[in-house]
Amino acid sequence: MIINLTGETVRVYGPDAPEVIEADALDLGCTVFAAEVPPAFLDLVHLDLDEVRTTFHGGRPVEIHLVQHLVRDLPAARRGVYLLVDSAVGLTVRGRADLLIGFDSVCDPAGAVVGYRHLVSPC
Repeated sequence: MIINLTGETVRVYGPDAPEVIEADALDLGCTVFAAEVPPAFLDLVHLDLDEVRTTFHGGRPVEIHLVQHLVRDLPAARRGVYLLVDSAVGLTVRGRADLLIGFDSVCDPAGAVVGYRHLVSPC
């Protein structure tokens, strides 16, 4: 079983899907994963509240903030269950083979991502 915790509907078209899908064919030949509530999300906690660090690149100042990445609303691993998460969550939580992210985008004619060819484990 795959549970979609991205917060959005995810379509997986398969490895032979074209790069561009016409709008009237969005749900043809694909598996649709409806979003579950609540979605897993990444929360950034600022660690340097008292001090802003600045460096320079090309003669311009660039502020650097230290943050801690906290993943919220991600359930514990369960046997036989995969969790579909966005890539930021999947790449933050390392070592969990039950997490999946979309890979190899499929777009609509305007260039917006409408799905993926593959689901992969980022661990």
